[in-house]
Amino acid sequence: MTAARRPLARTLTQRLTLIALGVVALNVVVVGAYYGSDRPALEAEAVADMTDRLGAALEGVILPGNAPVRAIFADHPDAYAYALVDRTGVVIGAMNADLIPPSAADLYADDWITRIDLPQMRRVIAGHEFADRTDGLRVIFVMNADPAGLLRRAYFSELRQHVWAPVLPMAIVLIVASVLLIRRELAPVARAAAWARAIRPGAVTPPPDGDLPAEVADLIEATDRALNRLATALAAETRHAAEAAHALRTPVAVLVARLDALPQGETTDRLRADLAALARTVQQVLAASRTDVLAVPDKMALDLRDAAQAVTAALAPFAYEKGVELALSLPDAPVLARANREGVELALSNLIENAVLHGGPGLVEISVGPALTITVRDHGPGLPAAAGSQLFKAFWRGPAAVPGGTGLGLAIVERLQQAQSGEVSAQNAADGGCQIVLSYQSA
Repeated sequence: MTAARRPLARTLTQRLTLIALGVVALNVVVVGAYYGSDRPALEAEAVADMTDRLGAALEGVILPGNAPVRAIFADHPDAYAYALVDRTGVVIGAMNADLIPPSAADLYADDWITRIDLPQMRRVIAGHEFADRTDGLRVIFVMNADPAGLLRRAYFSELRQHVWAPVLPMAIVLIVASVLLIRRELAPVARAAAWARAIRPGAVTPPPDGDLPAEVADLIEATDRALNRLATALAAETRHAAEAAHALRTPVAVLVARLDALPQGETTDRLRADLAALARTVQQVLAASRTDVLAVPDKMALDLRDAAQAVTAALAPFAYEKGVELALSLPDAPVLARANREGVELALSNLIENAVLHGGPGLVEISVGPALTITVRDHGPGLPAAAGSQLFKAFWRGPAAVPGGTGLGLAIVERLQQAQSGEVSAQNAADGGCQIVLSYQSA
């Protein structure tokens, strides 16, 4: 069983996605390493973020008691502090004011930051004047050791601003654009594959036209030239087989006429049986030569009842000689299938001959339907247990097969069905005997 193949478009898209994600990851590593190594810049970013949050929570000159930003100062009284100072240096409001140096309130610069390295921690003291206010209100902010992770927040903020915001959308746009581009550029390859799948022996299938990439056009031209050479060789082989079979039919007919002039006897009967087997072999070679050139136009419609009637009538004398009765069952309504009449009759003839020869004396039933099927059923010993997938292989014969056969009949049937996009299946019937079904597509 052939393993499922991955589409080239999916493979290229997955690899491109991995490359884009790799670029994003590389940017994260590079930018993260850069900002992670620049602690003063992170501290300045953390201070700016906190002062912005304090300014946004103000109501007039007061920080309300229910402001969410107060939680940081309440949860870490030894690490963070703030003080709101007016233009005259008066502290209007504060939390953890004992952490703020008295001299910090006297600095009137718009923005400033001071860092002090202590034995067990690093202290950051900063001041900021709210630029959007006219009353000169300032905030003094102190951070010791940063247990609340303000530096980490600033670090991820930098990544978001310098990586996720600009790079990730660009990567997504690149992936989507590449998927569309890959599908469009690989469309000629899909057309070439569809053309190759549509090729059938003996049928003319023009190669796809239009604007094709040079590589795809070269592949199609090379394939078309190879197919033309194969078609020529196939036609020559088929012609030679047909010519040989036709050449054999005349001497076989002469031998039959001469045998009829001989007196009856055991030897004559054996010769007549051998000659009949030879005649069937010639017919099978002719049938095999036709399978490769069998054509079924899309709009061809054949009533399977007509083919079944013609074959049953033609083989009735042969079956009678073997002590077998043929019973044909037909539905009242036409059964229209997309099939070649010669192909259907050749396949059905082989099945009925097999049933007569291998099913033994008795009844062989031929029925059309249900649906687009023809069934041939005998009441003989059934299929051998060793048949399996060997049943439709050329020259394979069961261990109890009658002498004189070639093992070509069912192989020819399968080839005829494949040429018509049909199917053939065989199984043992529940109450004994073998049942083989020919299936066809609707017209």
